[in-house]
Amino acid sequence: MDVKCKLRDYMDNQDLTQQEVAARTGLSPTIIGRLYHNRFSRLDNQTVIKICKLFNVSLGDMFYIDEEDHQE
Repeated sequence: MDVKCKLRDYMDNQDLTQQEVAARTGLSPTIIGRLYHNRFSRLDNQTVIKICKLFNVSLGDMFYIDEEDHQE
């Protein structure tokens, strides 16, 4: 199981770039890129708050648990 982020979906719906999201949230482009591509290993409380506030969504709207078993 992995935690996944729907940032890409929200950005696509509002036609925002990763640079624009970084500028609006004050987060680094690296952090935005990792969330966008679901390549993160942990979530910082302030990061989650800033992303959710930008898109006016709850934690459960932005992040979800992918229950597919990726073990081989």
